[in-house]
Amino acid sequence: MRRLIIPLVILSSYFPLHAQVIDIGLNFGAMFYSGDLASSDFRQMIQENRPSFGLFCRVANSRRFSTRFNLNFGAVQGDDARTQNASRGLSFESGIWEFNIIGEWHSIRIRHTENSLTFPYLFGGVGAFHFNPKAQVDGELVELQPLGTEGQGLPSYPKRYSRMQVNFPIGAGIKMVNRKFTFGFEAGARFLLTDYLDDVSSTTVNHRDIYEGNGPLAARLSSPRLGGDEGADVSYSRGGEGRDWYYMMNITLSYNFGEAIHKMLSDPVPCPRF
Repeated sequence: MRRLIIPLVILSSYFPLHAQVIDIGLNFGAMFYSGDLASSDFRQMIQENRPSFGLFCRVANSRRFSTRFNLNFGAVQGDDARTQNASRGLSFESGIWEFNIIGEWHSIRIRHTENSLTFPYLFGGVGAFHFNPKAQVDGELVELQPLGTEGQGLPSYPKRYSRMQVNFPIGAGIKMVNRKFTFGFEAGARFLLTDYLDDVSSTTVNHRDIYEGNGPLAARLSSPRLGGDEGADVSYSRGGEGRDWYYMMNITLSYNFGEAIHKMLSDPVPCPRF
């Protein structure tokens, strides 16, 4: 714990509150996705959620603003079988880990007193996330990015996409705060700069190009209807123009180490006497 607190003390020196309020906590909840392989029914989209959890540190800048550092883990999935485009036959799943820095704006000034109160807040920030879309093939999960299911890496096709990308978290939540603990619930979205979270984009591809250039398995997973036994001279677009999103709903619990850190900094260590 000391190894964690010392860097936070150094970091907190850049904030106006001088380590008076430093929350360290955890969150757990659910993650789900919106994209080419997601249902258009928002209720069903939520039902396809996967578990998520994370750790965070929150430093109070003022009574209305806080800065939070988050490390989250979760997963998303999508399947044409649960959409109106079942005949396309595509599906995917992916683990996700993300690190982001966000700012919180509280509609009511935060006071860490003995009395617990509820505070609505909005948040937004920037971060990075890693994903790795996979699909089931004969009972085994296969990584899709190395295959080039949309001709990635071939002449006249896009280069292979990176599995590390930037995201922009936005959302809202509520907190119940007292002197030591903060309990809350929040819901947020991640705006992405990629359309390949599900390995599906609006790129127009030719099945024969993929079969001959990236192999039968890539052709099979590019278009299950055409298969991978031979290349068909058929061009198609697997998805739409919009970028993918993913969402998180979390319960949060944190403990305020600020008073302890402030006391540790304020009380000088006596010099040894000989």
